[in-house]
Amino acid sequence: MSGNNPEHAERTAFLADFADRWLAAWNSHDTDRVLDLLHDDIIWDDRVFWTEIIYGRDAMTAYVDKIWDAMPDVSFVEIERFFSPEHLRGVVLFRQTGHGPTGLNPDKTFDQHGCDIFLRFADGKLAHYLSEYDIVGMLEQLEALPARGNRLGGAYVMSLLGAQHRRQFRKGHHDTVPIPDH
Repeated sequence: MSGNNPEHAERTAFLADFADRWLAAWNSHDTDRVLDLLHDDIIWDDRVFWTEIIYGRDAMTAYVDKIWDAMPDVSFVEIERFFSPEHLRGVVLFRQTGHGPTGLNPDKTFDQHGCDIFLRFADGKLAHYLSEYDIVGMLEQLEALPARGNRLGGAYVMSLLGAQHRRQFRKGHHDTVPIPDH
């Protein structure tokens, strides 16, 4: 499909309009406005924040509401967008800023980049979504995690676990409950 093809132009316009409505909905902090953009059978993958993939629009209310709880004044600014009209997919690179939640450190702020990945649409609504951003960086900025220092990649994440849990992890006992260090 070439850039001169009317279908290409129509799909590009759809993706651009959707990206505009997407950011406006998230910046409104209105759960229903966000949910209105989602297909009833949405597949939502934000395992950076949530514990599992969410299936279905009805299950999304708890997720969206929890976002507002965790990031009460979060705002999103688009940096750039990338579209594949041929496959009706898009990526919106964004910058998110805000304060920490009340129970964590509400006086501290975060400023982090991420991207929304629109993998599939159905009936004019988002049907498959993937989110990518660095929650570790956000938590460091909110002083909820110690500074990384010179620890690389997984070594930093593993350093955050208690010694007993690290030993269990090395032994392959990934499903055990961590024993707190005393």
